[in-house]
Amino acid sequence: MRSTGKRFTAPSAVHRTLAAALVGLVLPLLAWVVVLSGLAFVPYDGSGGTPGWGRFAPGLGIAAAAVPFLLVLAWPSLWALRVRPAWHVALPAPIVGVALWAVLGTAASQIVGNSLVAVSVALTLAYGLTALLTTPGGSWWWRELPLTAVGGPPPIPLAGPRPHLPDPGIPLLAPDLPAYTVERPSARPGDLRYLLRPAGLHRAATPAERDASTIAVTVRSRVDPPGEDSAYEPAGPRTWRRVTDTGTAYVIDRDDATIVLKAGSRVPAAVLLQATTTLRPRPRSHFTPGGPSS
Repeated sequence: MRSTGKRFTAPSAVHRTLAAALVGLVLPLLAWVVVLSGLAFVPYDGSGGTPGWGRFAPGLGIAAAAVPFLLVLAWPSLWALRVRPAWHVALPAPIVGVALWAVLGTAASQIVGNSLVAVSVALTLAYGLTALLTTPGGSWWWRELPLTAVGGPPPIPLAGPRPHLPDPGIPLLAPDLPAYTVERPSARPGDLRYLLRPAGLHRAATPAERDASTIAVTVRSRVDPPGEDSAYEPAGPRTWRRVTDTGTAYVIDRDDATIVLKAGSRVPAAVLLQATTTLRPRPRSHFTPGGPSS
């Protein structure tokens, strides 16, 4: 088990790009349907010597209302397709679309011949490109793109220095959970804290989903265990448990430390049992990026 950070992966970037491009393709088509539906309810008026222009002003009003409606619709559409954070794409993509249309609009209209199709192509490219450039963990790629154009492939980002974990003066206890990774370790005298999260947790998981799948571990200098009047109930030798709506908490008493495990509601019971029964001292490298697997 090792600690890992958020990394750029090709499959996640491809999914994010294609899903956002699909939203960019559907939005102008939906806007066209909204405008036509609105015009169907607008009575035609060709009076005033302007035949054919009786619906022009109402049509502009309907089109103007359709644009902010679709901007609002973009965020939940992206979120539903697991493009997250969705607002990273929903907000800048229309601006990118306007820029693309300003640069490529005339050529696209001449090549495609249909304005609606040309706009759809521009927004498809805008949403897909915006999603690619805002892929979590991949920002270095587009920042180095100019260097790629003139001097070959971009340099591979070097890993940052391994953070130093201070000696808390207590055993560095951790369970044996190969499918979980150590995140956000911190230590001070008499106190060690870290999180355990599933290594296979989807990158697009919401904060609530991540919290529900996480085990928060605190190792402290030995303190008195829960008493008889405590909300905790005995769950094993020198082990106490408390179940709540948000998860399960364990207190484990050792001769040299007290361990508190707070697990979210999505952590399986079998994992909790393994976590409470396999606690043992680990090397300091176990809690730092690049540490050895347990």
